[in-house]
This record gives sequence, structure tokens and C-alpha cells, in this order.
Amino acid sequence: MFMWVRNSAARVYKSTRKGPADSTSIVLHSAKNMTVSMQVLLREYGDFDVTGVDFPALPDGVGAKYRYQDYITYNDGTPYPDILSPKKSVHVPAQSTQGIWLLFDVSRTASAGRKVIPYVVHTSAGDLSASVTLAVYDVTLPDPCDSAFGHEYFFNAVGQFGLDGDRSHAPLPGFYDFDRYSGEWWALMAEYAKAMKALRVNSLNITVLSFLRDGGSTRVGEKEWRFEFGLLDRFIECFLANGSFRYLTIGSIIRSVTGETIGGIDYEGKHCNYRIFEPDADAWTEALFTAIYRHFEEKGWLPMLVMRLEDEPHTTEYWKWARDIARRCMPGVPCGEPLDMHESSEGLEGYCDQYVPRLEVYACDPAYYKARQAAGDTVWCYSCCFPEEPWWLNKFIDLPHSYARLIKWACFSQGITGFLHWGFNYWSMDSLYGLGGAARFKGDGFIVYPDAGNGTVMMSNRGISTTEGIEDWELLHLLAAKAPEAATAIAARVARSFTDFTDDDVLLEACRAELLELLSE
Repeated sequence: MFMWVRNSAARVYKSTRKGPADSTSIVLHSAKNMTVSMQVLLREYGDFDVTGVDFPALPDGVGAKYRYQDYITYNDGTPYPDILSPKKSVHVPAQSTQGIWLLFDVSRTASAGRKVIPYVVHTSAGDLSASVTLAVYDVTLPDPCDSAFGHEYFFNAVGQFGLDGDRSHAPLPGFYDFDRYSGEWWALMAEYAKAMKALRVNSLNITVLSFLRDGGSTRVGEKEWRFEFGLLDRFIECFLANGSFRYLTIGSIIRSVTGETIGGIDYEGKHCNYRIFEPDADAWTEALFTAIYRHFEEKGWLPMLVMRLEDEPHTTEYWKWARDIARRCMPGVPCGEPLDMHESSEGLEGYCDQYVPRLEVYACDPAYYKARQAAGDTVWCYSCCFPEEPWWLNKFIDLPHSYARLIKWACFSQGITGFLHWGFNYWSMDSLYGLGGAARFKGDGFIVYPDAGNGTVMMSNRGISTTEGIEDWELLHLLAAKAPEAATAIAARVARSFTDFTDDDVLLEACRAELLELLSE
């Protein structure tokens, strides 16, 4: 049987064969409070089964787990490696390469130094033994909640597409066979939070109206609503208890792109839309923003609060209208937005505190966004479907998964301090970006996979790569405080922008090792 290893940035298909330079030797470079990973690859002339991996002697402060590489196939017929499956065993056809990901969690208490970690792969053709060298440096990464880099996904907590006006408490479509707000549902929310922590997500995107409406909130007068925060509180508390969050971000409630209406709650406690610039919209928005502000203040969450107002506004008058109300009712709370038009960015100057331009929107005028930073505003970037050309970094499944990691290197080179990817778990089978075979933007709507049998989610290659990119950004950020020219130079060897980058996975790993060596001097 052929057995060899590759680093986590390498893309390995079922058809990938062992090369003349491939071996079972690898060195993983890690800080403390960090996860590092690798791929073990197996191939044989005949069929065989893999039944597990053991780690006979783990050093103190280091945890280990393994996941089988699994695949997703779209209408182009290619089985793309992306799913990391926790199944107990896997059958491997003849002349097919099977990947096994080994993930090592290096704790804050791990000692620095080189550690040789043996592992045994159990197969029906016999056991295969090898070892990995883990180089732990005397450098500690911050927890996500303390990270200087913001990381957020649009998160589907309450239904297939979040705020849908439906209070039926139907099961999440097609994947988890239990009711919304059942015990199983809350257990799944805890699993989501743990997954977000592992992926270094530190901004929780909240569809607040769904929880207020389902919790029993209702309109009670011309300018009065009774707000019930019980469900929302339980949701936030669940994520704070199981995750590691710096921001609680209220998702946009104005109609995306076109504006004109804002989602609300009527006298029957049902979803409705109020037309902006009319009295009902003014009254509703003032009541909602005031209630959120006061409640978050009471709960001690106000320093974490970020408001989004209208997703991807193509005009600015509705966003400015909501921003003026927020200034009155939520003093000091920052408001920001994903922006898919540079004209909208310019139109919101003086109103927007957190600019989140899409990658190609940022790239059309980086100097403008650097000027906004100089003026005290925050600049993140985001990806949502576009840009889809293959010379742009993005998180599509049919691009190398290392692109998700390289995005964060480009962010550092450009001085960008956060990233939003619109889809965490939008698994629709008939959308342009879901699990269905005809998806145009392959994988854009999700970074984890449903694992209904275990009441949790499965990680992806792209999710691991994203996390490693944030770890790299943190290392660059730490080095910039110590040796800014060195940090800039190392980043420039990997990614200068979202279209100017290397796809050399060996160089990428070497640059991480160099960062750690410089930081530990």
C-alpha cells in the first residue's frame, strides 16, 4: 500500500498519485492556543477499508483527532474534496486515493519545543505506522473573543433562509428532524457555537426579528410594541457559553438591495413590512432600536453590539434614514454593512462606521477605504457569490481550498481587519449556492455540512483553511508590533491582494514557520 503525507494547503483528489518526493515525513509548525493539521494519503491496487487512527503517545497539552476526506459532486462531474467526515470507517476502491486529516489542538499549556507524535492507521490490509513532528513555539495566539481580526458568517439559525415570516416551528428543512426551539434544536445551537469557536468566528450574526416574533413580541399601540426577549436571550447565552465572541451583530432588517420597507411585527405578533418614510416605520424602528439598546445594556452586552441596517444597499437613503434613528436611540453603537457597490460606500461616508466592501469593490479603490480607516472607521471585506472569476481569491469548492486561507494574507497586506463570508449553513438543494448539483457558486452558501445523525455539523477543507488563514493573520499582526517591515515582507511573499498571490502550498507553510521563528526570538 502507498502511504504519504501532504500539508493542509495541498489539494488532493481521488486521482492524485504519490509523487517521487512524497514521504511520510512532515513537520507542523504551531503556536500555543492554535490548531494545526495535515493530510495522510493512502492508495492501493485493490479495494481496502480504513477503520480508524490511533495516537499512542500524545504529549501534554496536545489533543488530536482525525477526519476522513469526503467529496461533493456538482454538475461538472468532479468529486471535489471538501467534507471532513467523522464516520468510523471508510471503504476505498482500487486505484483511488483516500485522505485522512489529522488535526492537533495545541493548548496554552503546551510546552515549547519539537515533539514527535506517533500515529497508527488501521486498515483491512494491515496497520500502517508513522509519526509527525510538531514544532511548538513559545508564542500564544489570543482566543477568538480577544482577536484583533473580526470573523463573521451570515448564519441560518431559525429556518432555511432565516427570516421567512413563518411561525410554524417546522423542522429545519431536509436535514434535522426536530422542531425549532425543541431540546434537540437548542443542543444543535450549542454545537453550532462550538463549531464557530473552532473556526475562530468571533462575530455572531443574529436574525433578531425571528426570535422577538417567535418569543411573543407584538404591537400594542400606535407607537408601542411589547418586546419579549426570552428566546433571544437564551440564543445569545447559548452561543456565549459555547463559543468565543467579541461582537453580537444584529442582521439587517431593511429589505436588502432595494430598501423601501423594513421588517416588523404587527398587532397579531406576526411578521409584516412597514414602508420607510411613513409614520409606522418611524415608530417601529425607534421602538425596536430603543428596546434593543436598553435590553443589551441591562444584560451587559452593549459593548459587543454592532448594528447592520440594509444588506447591500444600492441606494443610500433608506440606510441613512435608519442610521439617523440609531444615532438617536442607540448612542455609540457602531453601524456597518456589506457593500456590493463602491458608489454606496461613498454615499454612506459620514454615516457608516464599519465598511464591509465585497472583494472586487474594495479592489476598485483601496485608497478610499484606507482613507476611511485613517478617519477612524473600520474596514472589513466580504465574499458573496462574486467575484467568480478563478483569478480572484474566494471560497468556492471548485477553487483550491487554500484560497480561503490566502484571503487572510491578502487582508493583512491591505490593512483589512475582518472578513465576512455570507453563508455558514445555507444548505438549500435548489439554490445557486447550496448543496444541489446545479449550483453556480459552488459551496458559497455554507462552510460546514449537516450531520443530522449526530445532531451536529461536519467541518470542511475550506473551513479549516479559513481558520488557518486567521491564525496566520494573527501571527502577522503580532510580528507587525515587533518588526513591521518583516511582517510586511513575509505577507508580500504570499498574497499582496485578492488577485496577486502564490498558490505554492510549500511556500505558505514555510512562511508560517518563519513567522513563528521570528516571534519566538
